[in-house]
Amino acid sequence: MRALHQYLESKGVQFLLNESVLDFAVKYGRITSIKTSKQQIKADEFLIACGTWSAQLLKKLNLKLLLQPGKGYAFDSKRISEISTPTILVEAKTAITPMSGFTRFAGTMEISGLNKKLNKKRVDAIANAVHRFYPELSINDDETSKAKFGYRPLSPDGMPYIGRSNAFKNLTIATGHAMIGWTLGPGTGKLVSELILDQKLSVDLTPYNPSRTFR
Repeated sequence: MRALHQYLESKGVQFLLNESVLDFAVKYGRITSIKTSKQQIKADEFLIACGTWSAQLLKKLNLKLLLQPGKGYAFDSKRISEISTPTILVEAKTAITPMSGFTRFAGTMEISGLNKKLNKKRVDAIANAVHRFYPELSINDDETSKAKFGYRPLSPDGMPYIGRSNAFKNLTIATGHAMIGWTLGPGTGKLVSELILDQKLSVDLTPYNPSRTFR
């Protein structure tokens, strides 16, 4: 992440930290600027790619996007180094990822809206799964007590939203990638750039249309 941040800055990307988007200014079917907690920013093109929070932001434009946060849990162990291969325990819905200096255990999918409650039962389920598949390993209470959670943006059909808004000519939406946002990020970025630059699209975006309906 640090290397990616530095690379983007070297290319001219500006990161506005601790700054909230409060509202949009609209004129003749186009967004002209956004109002943040610190300033007004004008631009020619606007992109909403805010994960689970995209739907809340789009409400400010009177746009409805069906998006549900799926809470996933994770904790790290600096003790456990026996696992050298990334593993997905399908039956237990748990992923194990060896990292530099620690091993990360993550999983589950909790549909409970946006909240800051940490469900200990979910964390214990991951720890129990590790012990079940790796009987020689045991997660201790200190490790599970440091568990964290994150939100995965879920669409009703499991497909991401990638495309132009029908309501605003200069608004592109890219969200709803569920558990594989990092995996699909580069491809999505390429498609977004093609949309904004009005280039030939690499793939047909019809299945990902943000305005698609569900039955």
